[in-house]
Amino acid sequence: MTATRQQRTFYRTFSQHGTGSAMVELEPKDVALLVHISYLDIFEKAAEWFDERFFNIAQRDFYKIERKDVDALPELTVDGAIRYLQLSGVTDTENIIYLYMKNLSELWRRRFKFYNILKTQSFPTTEQIGPRCLLEYGNCDDKLLFSWMTWRKLIYDVDNRSAQETGYLFEPILASCLGGEPMSHRNSPVKRIDAQGNRTNEGRQVDCYIEEAKEVYELKLRVTIAASGQGRFGEEMSFPYEARKAGLTPILIVFDPTPSALLEKLKLKYLEEGGRCAIGEEAWKMLITRAGKEMGKYIEKYIKPPISKMEEMNIVKPQNIHLSTSKESIIISDEAHERYIIPRSVIIE
Repeated sequence: MTATRQQRTFYRTFSQHGTGSAMVELEPKDVALLVHISYLDIFEKAAEWFDERFFNIAQRDFYKIERKDVDALPELTVDGAIRYLQLSGVTDTENIIYLYMKNLSELWRRRFKFYNILKTQSFPTTEQIGPRCLLEYGNCDDKLLFSWMTWRKLIYDVDNRSAQETGYLFEPILASCLGGEPMSHRNSPVKRIDAQGNRTNEGRQVDCYIEEAKEVYELKLRVTIAASGQGRFGEEMSFPYEARKAGLTPILIVFDPTPSALLEKLKLKYLEEGGRCAIGEEAWKMLITRAGKEMGKYIEKYIKPPISKMEEMNIVKPQNIHLSTSKESIIISDEAHERYIIPRSVIIE
């Protein structure tokens, strides 16, 4: 049976995002695998329509599924992937598996996109880094200085892309799990208040707005002195007041429980404006409870573990690592001989 145009458009909800050269598109077998994983997560059992080859991979730890294993799966047409969407119930947008699959595919696509960024991000050109030598020239051998500047520029570029992609992923997924949505300043229900105490037409960006509950969430990994240093802390302090003036309940969620004077000030402000706060483990509990059984499971399985694990590290001084490159790969290794190998799809001069 050939899929209709409408079915193919629906399929792209899970298979692609972006446009033009920035578009990321998954193969049909990726989508089929995600259907198997979503169904297993929600119903905790295999279905009669499961393909054993996809099922075997779907049972693994999501973050340990390797690209080579997915590539080895049998080829599948778009029509075949759409059939799995139908059999699982994903095509019914009122079914919770639709929302689950939508968020899981978003996570998979962003990880797939960043994997390609790691593979293709170019080392900087001489023109890009040359003038920077004025600050360090003469401190060491010329070739060593050039290599040092080259590596750190590459790492800087990759880290910027990582921060950008994480921003596109983290808050929208949590907002979706909560049953809300992020709002841009253009469409925001929260408006800025002028010096005379009057609401203006200028909106405030909102991490998560739940219209039915009249709640607005501010989702933060941490609160540090950096916000104040960038002149943004005043903005954060005014948000709960402006939310209350809009008839909404402001809720502050901070995942890192590290105490700070700014965090205490921010918490107090939210409480003064009739809002609520949840910090550290309480933040996770609030989100998981608010998300409900299925989407709470999604947060517990895919969002919380990696973030909590990295927070637990809390390493003041990082261990020594070694960076090496060839035409085929970049290798990051440590003194315990652990290795992170990134294959390269570009020729490194």
